[in-house]
Amino acid sequence: MKRVQLVGTQRSGSNLLRLLLGSLPGVFAPPSAHKLRDFQDLASRYGSLGEPLNRRRLAEDLGRLVDLNALAWPRIPDRLPAVVAAMGGPTLAHAVVAFYDAHARHLGKDLWVSKCLENVHFIAQLHVSGLPILYLHLVRDPRDVAVSFSTAPIGPKDPQAIALRWLQDQEAALEGREMVGEDNWLTLRYEDLVRDPEGALAPLCDRAGLRWSDAALDFYRQDHARSAASLSELWNNLDRPIRKDRVAAYKNAAHTDLTISVESITCDLMSTFGYVAEHVSVSTTMGADERAAILLRDRDLRTKLKEARDPETEAVHLRRLRFLEQLSGEVPRKWVPGLL
Repeated sequence: MKRVQLVGTQRSGSNLLRLLLGSLPGVFAPPSAHKLRDFQDLASRYGSLGEPLNRRRLAEDLGRLVDLNALAWPRIPDRLPAVVAAMGGPTLAHAVVAFYDAHARHLGKDLWVSKCLENVHFIAQLHVSGLPILYLHLVRDPRDVAVSFSTAPIGPKDPQAIALRWLQDQEAALEGREMVGEDNWLTLRYEDLVRDPEGALAPLCDRAGLRWSDAALDFYRQDHARSAASLSELWNNLDRPIRKDRVAAYKNAAHTDLTISVESITCDLMSTFGYVAEHVSVSTTMGADERAAILLRDRDLRTKLKEARDPETEAVHLRRLRFLEQLSGEVPRKWVPGLL
């Protein structure tokens, strides 16, 4: 089984990349399910995963979480025993990887792609598992990331908070690259992907043994792309061809203040990925108190905007949160067969 883990920051084109890759022969590229992130604080509740019963309990709850996903995963028969059988070790990372392995094998795919970008902060857990994984770092100009987040129904809203997230994610990616080595790492810029998808993905195709097909460019015609686009503003571009006008959207005069705010935090690291700051020459040195104040301001903005969200759409996204809250508050239970 070949495995590709996308890492980076949200609003960087990861859904576009997932649909492109998922349209290539032999590739399983499901929606993100955030299993590794969401079970970080829950994993200890299952006890030693060296015990078969504990593995089954964890696999069951991972399945329940995926079943509540806003974007559906394919259902496969005998999922529980398939996931448990695929677990090659006693850690949460082994369980998460086994979930992808089991689905890909059942579907006759020999490569899977995980779109959980936040796993950039869990590379150490994946690495020490000893499982071979190719990491694909998707990076986008932080100024355009900020423009995208500013209109998205979720995520940070204060430009400096967005910049801090981008900075933190890229720093984690650079540390991860050092950890896993160049042979297990590729970096892909969003701007290159939308300008020339085939050329931008050629290094990945060569490394992973994939065969490019121009049919992948018709990803937006697929039922699951259209379904996602109708479900939320988060994915409203997925039922359209690739749009190149999203590159350098920050250059609009209306975004000048946003651009300056982002550059003031990210300009030193931007050049690492080929981006050139236009208003700021040196990143601002910022203390812990200043960062905390930015995040507090952003939290207030997000709270106000939350009230304006569509209740039905919000309920779909909250199903997972309610389940995780239930898990964290319940007494460790005995496994009940048949629930997966």
